[in-house]
Amino acid sequence: MRLITVFSRLFARLFLLLSAYLAYLAQLPLLVLGYKKSASLLSSVFSRQLLKSLGVNVVVKSNFDWSLPARGYVHIYNHENPLDVFIIQGYLRIPSITTASSHLGKILPFFDRCASNAGHILLDHMDSESRRASVLKSFDVMSTHGQMIIAPNGSLVTSIYQRASRSPQVLARKFSTRIAPWVFRYGDVGLSMSDLYSPFAILVKRLMAPEAEITCSLYEEDLDSIPVSLPKKSFEPAVIDFYCSRKEQC
Repeated sequence: MRLITVFSRLFARLFLLLSAYLAYLAQLPLLVLGYKKSASLLSSVFSRQLLKSLGVNVVVKSNFDWSLPARGYVHIYNHENPLDVFIIQGYLRIPSITTASSHLGKILPFFDRCASNAGHILLDHMDSESRRASVLKSFDVMSTHGQMIIAPNGSLVTSIYQRASRSPQVLARKFSTRIAPWVFRYGDVGLSMSDLYSPFAILVKRLMAPEAEITCSLYEEDLDSIPVSLPKKSFEPAVIDFYCSRKEQC
């Protein structure tokens, strides 16, 4: 009986995975024809379908409307999972800075172009020139889209409980706005450190794994938890303290 359940789950998820991939491919001709908004919408549909095919349920919780571009928040979050890029594109729909193009490009053709069309900035965290360019591009993204989301820890290799970049503070000061700290809580996704940059390993493990839930929370009372006016040396400790206080064990 258990074997039947596993195979039923596998076939259902393979169907969802196929539909997700078709949605992804459908955006490519739209990009060529110049229908950028429609292509970006399909990118979000793809991201949602992909997460469903991997058995990941995403729950977004908030007690205020943060999505209005006029608010101009600089969003931050605790980047701890390789699926975050799809959560941001599929559910939050906020431009971001991402390092995902280097590995996702292996299975998703023209991923860099699709991500750029959705407003995301592609970053090579090992390249100092790329890091500097991403800061400059973030000014353009804020001007165009009104808000964006940044992972202060930079990549999955570095923990946000140990390091936090000042980039969000610099950006928030530039645009005279506040920092909106999202808290991502991950259920038992079942991925190890060796899977972080291996799309094929993630697919294989998640296609047959039990369902998992990822909760993304942003509350209005947290908007003043990390003041933009903090001295330079105090910003990183403030970010780390905030996320440590939200972590069950730190």
